[in-house]
Amino acid sequence: MILKNQIKLSLIIFLALSIFILIFLVYPLYKDIKDNATELSFKKQDSFYMDNELKNIEEFKKNYKEIGVNLEKGESLFVKSEAPVNFIGFLEKTSENSDVSIEISPSASVKKINDQWYSIVFQINANGKFPDILKFIEKLESGPYLSQIETLNVTRLTADNLRSKEFAGYSVGDAKTRFSIKAFANQISEL
Repeated sequence: MILKNQIKLSLIIFLALSIFILIFLVYPLYKDIKDNATELSFKKQDSFYMDNELKNIEEFKKNYKEIGVNLEKGESLFVKSEAPVNFIGFLEKTSENSDVSIEISPSASVKKINDQWYSIVFQINANGKFPDILKFIEKLESGPYLSQIETLNVTRLTADNLRSKEFAGYSVGDAKTRFSIKAFANQISEL
């Protein structure tokens, strides 16, 4: 009987030791392996995502070189709202080339609800021969700036107008023109 008891006791100790090994050694190892496999899967996904991002960045760098020139040209279409000197110079040069005398009054840049960009409205008083004024307006419309004429008022000079110092040097039939031109600007600014 002692042998039977020793065998039973050995079997119980072996079972208890086996359960202890399973609980405290094998299960934590299994759990660590499972956690590491999940983490590895996430890292693979992150690596794949990062590879795609790097490819996109490299492609963007290549494309930027090609379209950078066009972006600069597009930027030059806008009037610098903080100092529209170049645009005013363009207006003055165009009026000289068209034999038209002008007076320019800019306003503050604003963004209207229907507009996509900010704009500066310039009030222009122009005097000259009617064909020259038309030539001046055509040059403004086809000029290097993104602009549009909003209002236009053309009046023929009369003998009464010519008595004024303002119209000295003009003749009957010449025109005085009042119009506003909206030039799209690159940002908000007060003039």
